[in-house]
Amino acid sequence: MIKILVFLCVGLFSFSTLSRELTQEERKAVENTIRNEMKDPDSAKFYHWDFPYPDKSSIYCGLVNGKNSYGAYAGKQLFVTFVVKNNEGEIVALSFDINESTGEPVNPDAISSLCASGGYDIPVKKMFYDDINKERKKRGIPNLSRIYIRE
Repeated sequence: MIKILVFLCVGLFSFSTLSRELTQEERKAVENTIRNEMKDPDSAKFYHWDFPYPDKSSIYCGLVNGKNSYGAYAGKQLFVTFVVKNNEGEIVALSFDINESTGEPVNPDAISSLCASGGYDIPVKKMFYDDINKERKKRGIPNLSRIYIRE
Protein backbone atom coordinates (compact mmCIF):
# COMPACT_ATOMS: atom_id res chain seq x y z
CA MET A 1 0.00 0.00 0.00
CA ILE A 2 2.80 2.42 0.90
CA LYS A 3 4.63 1.67 -2.36
CA ILE A 4 1.48 2.47 -4.34
CA LEU A 5 0.97 5.73 -2.44
CA VAL A 6 4.59 6.80 -3.04
CA PHE A 7 4.30 5.90 -6.73
CA LEU A 8 1.11 7.95 -7.09
CA CYS A 9 2.62 10.96 -5.30
CA VAL A 10 5.76 10.88 -7.44
CA GLY A 11 3.69 10.44 -10.60
CA LEU A 12 1.35 13.31 -9.76
CA PHE A 13 4.26 15.59 -8.95
CA SER A 14 6.10 14.82 -12.17
CA PHE A 15 2.99 15.45 -14.27
CA SER A 16 2.06 18.67 -12.44
CA THR A 17 5.41 20.35 -12.98
CA LEU A 18 5.82 22.61 -15.97
CA SER A 19 9.60 22.82 -15.92
CA ARG A 20 11.85 21.52 -18.65
CA GLU A 21 15.51 21.42 -19.56
CA LEU A 22 16.92 24.01 -21.93
CA THR A 23 17.11 23.04 -25.56
CA GLN A 24 20.58 22.96 -27.14
CA GLU A 25 19.77 26.19 -29.01
CA GLU A 26 18.65 27.92 -25.79
CA ARG A 27 21.71 26.67 -23.89
CA LYS A 28 24.05 27.98 -26.59
CA ALA A 29 22.32 31.39 -26.64
CA VAL A 30 22.44 31.70 -22.84
CA GLU A 31 26.09 30.68 -22.58
CA ASN A 32 27.20 32.98 -25.41
CA THR A 33 25.40 35.94 -23.85
CA ILE A 34 26.86 35.39 -20.38
CA ARG A 35 30.36 34.68 -21.75
CA ASN A 36 30.28 38.03 -23.58
CA GLU A 37 30.05 39.78 -20.20
CA MET A 38 32.89 37.94 -18.51
CA LYS A 39 36.52 39.00 -18.07
CA ASP A 40 37.72 35.53 -19.12
CA PRO A 41 34.94 33.99 -21.24
CA ASP A 42 36.90 30.79 -21.91
CA SER A 43 37.03 29.99 -18.19
CA ALA A 44 33.23 29.93 -17.78
CA LYS A 45 31.75 26.88 -16.09
CA PHE A 46 27.95 26.79 -16.30
CA TYR A 47 25.55 25.12 -13.91
CA HIS A 48 22.21 25.00 -15.70
CA TRP A 49 18.85 24.70 -14.02
CA ASP A 50 15.56 23.67 -15.52
CA PHE A 51 13.37 26.34 -17.11
CA PRO A 52 10.62 26.44 -14.41
CA TYR A 53 7.68 27.95 -16.33
CA PRO A 54 8.74 28.33 -19.97
CA ASP A 55 5.16 28.86 -21.13
CA LYS A 56 4.55 31.65 -18.58
CA SER A 57 7.89 33.48 -18.41
CA SER A 58 10.94 34.00 -20.61
CA ILE A 59 13.17 34.44 -17.55
CA TYR A 60 15.96 31.86 -17.36
CA CYS A 61 18.45 31.73 -14.47
CA GLY A 62 21.47 29.62 -13.67
CA LEU A 63 24.93 29.78 -12.14
CA VAL A 64 28.29 30.52 -13.71
CA ASN A 65 31.80 30.36 -12.30
CA GLY A 66 34.59 32.18 -14.06
CA LYS A 67 38.00 33.66 -13.49
CA ASN A 68 38.37 37.18 -12.14
CA SER A 69 41.06 39.78 -12.88
CA TYR A 70 43.50 37.88 -10.66
CA GLY A 71 43.07 34.64 -12.62
CA ALA A 72 41.24 32.87 -9.79
CA TYR A 73 37.78 31.38 -10.00
CA ALA A 74 35.36 33.79 -8.33
CA GLY A 75 32.77 31.22 -7.25
CA LYS A 76 29.34 30.42 -8.61
CA GLN A 77 27.35 33.54 -9.45
CA LEU A 78 23.65 33.73 -10.21
CA PHE A 79 22.78 35.08 -13.65
CA VAL A 80 19.51 35.97 -15.33
CA THR A 81 18.61 36.09 -19.01
CA PHE A 82 15.46 36.52 -21.05
CA VAL A 83 15.22 33.69 -23.59
CA VAL A 84 13.14 34.79 -26.58
CA LYS A 85 12.89 34.44 -30.36
CA ASN A 86 14.09 37.38 -32.44
CA ASN A 87 12.39 38.67 -35.60
CA GLU A 88 14.14 35.97 -37.66
CA GLY A 89 12.80 33.23 -35.37
CA GLU A 90 16.19 32.51 -33.80
CA ILE A 91 16.51 31.87 -30.07
CA VAL A 92 18.41 34.67 -28.32
CA ALA A 93 19.22 35.35 -24.67
CA LEU A 94 19.15 38.92 -23.41
CA SER A 95 21.12 39.61 -20.26
CA PHE A 96 20.22 41.72 -17.27
CA ASP A 97 23.47 41.13 -15.38
CA ILE A 98 25.42 44.19 -16.54
CA ASN A 99 24.22 47.77 -16.28
CA GLU A 100 24.47 49.12 -19.84
CA SER A 101 25.22 52.69 -18.76
CA THR A 102 27.88 51.95 -16.13
CA GLY A 103 29.23 48.55 -17.23
CA GLU A 104 28.97 47.41 -13.60
CA PRO A 105 27.27 44.21 -12.49
CA VAL A 106 23.65 44.60 -11.44
CA ASN A 107 22.98 44.17 -7.74
CA PRO A 108 22.76 40.43 -6.88
CA ASP A 109 19.55 41.08 -4.90
CA ALA A 110 17.90 42.46 -8.04
CA ILE A 111 19.02 39.39 -10.01
CA SER A 112 17.68 36.94 -7.41
CA SER A 113 14.39 38.87 -7.24
CA LEU A 114 14.01 38.75 -11.00
CA CYS A 115 14.73 35.01 -11.01
CA ALA A 116 12.20 34.45 -8.23
CA SER A 117 9.62 36.49 -10.18
CA GLY A 118 10.14 34.12 -13.11
CA GLY A 119 9.33 31.05 -11.04
CA TYR A 120 12.63 30.03 -9.45
CA ASP A 121 12.37 29.11 -5.78
CA ILE A 122 15.46 30.87 -4.45
CA PRO A 123 16.20 33.06 -1.42
CA VAL A 124 15.24 36.74 -1.74
CA LYS A 125 15.35 39.75 0.52
CA LYS A 126 12.25 40.29 2.63
CA MET A 127 11.70 43.76 1.15
CA PHE A 128 11.12 42.23 -2.34
CA TYR A 129 8.96 39.27 -1.28
CA ASP A 130 5.49 40.81 -1.77
CA ASP A 131 6.36 42.34 -5.15
CA ILE A 132 7.79 39.01 -6.33
CA ASN A 133 4.57 37.21 -5.46
CA LYS A 134 2.49 39.90 -7.20
CA GLU A 135 4.57 39.36 -10.34
CA ARG A 136 4.31 35.57 -10.04
CA LYS A 137 0.53 35.87 -9.67
CA LYS A 138 0.33 37.97 -12.88
CA ARG A 139 2.18 35.20 -14.72
CA GLY A 140 0.09 32.39 -13.22
CA ILE A 141 3.04 31.05 -11.21
CA PRO A 142 2.51 29.78 -7.63
CA ASN A 143 3.69 32.09 -4.83
CA LEU A 144 7.23 31.89 -3.52
CA SER A 145 7.16 30.18 -0.13
CA ARG A 146 8.02 32.25 2.93
CA ILE A 147 10.90 29.84 3.64
CA TYR A 148 12.85 31.67 0.92
CA ILE A 149 12.78 35.04 2.70
CA ARG A 150 16.12 36.26 3.97
CA GLU A 151 16.93 39.44 5.84
